[in-house]
Amino acid sequence: MSRARYPLVFIMAVVALTLATVVAYGRIGGGIARSTTPTRWPGDSATARPTLTIPTRADYARFAASDSAWRAANARQYSVAELRARGDGTRSDRELLDDRVYTLTKRGDTRGAVRALESWVARHPRDKTALLTLARMLRESGRNDAAVARYRQILSLGDE
Repeated sequence: MSRARYPLVFIMAVVALTLATVVAYGRIGGGIARSTTPTRWPGDSATARPTLTIPTRADYARFAASDSAWRAANARQYSVAELRARGDGTRSDRELLDDRVYTLTKRGDTRGAVRALESWVARHPRDKTALLTLARMLRESGRNDAAVARYRQILSLGDE
């Protein structure tokens, strides 16, 4: 056999093996599909395929009404204070600070929240979460130099 025929024989062998594989997998796949298709029982009154129905606005309205009624009866929304009170009733100073900052921010008293955080950070200079909250609030209030100083303080603490 000359060297020119080797590639031709190789290509023909690859084509023949590929076709045989496709035919074999087709037979296997068809057999699996036929064996997993459920057959109906003689007394079964259900349709072979259930009909699909597209929900309407009225269906969504009924669902929303029943869902809100269930939520009102079973899934009351608790405030953060109520959830914390469900524990042993004691709250840490850090949790009190978070509540105070949240309340002041909600009222629009950003300066009061910043003052509360600054007094906390003065007593707890290694509290990264408080430092980060303070830096963000300073940045949002336009005090960029003070915010950068707090960010640098966080970076100076390293991975502790």
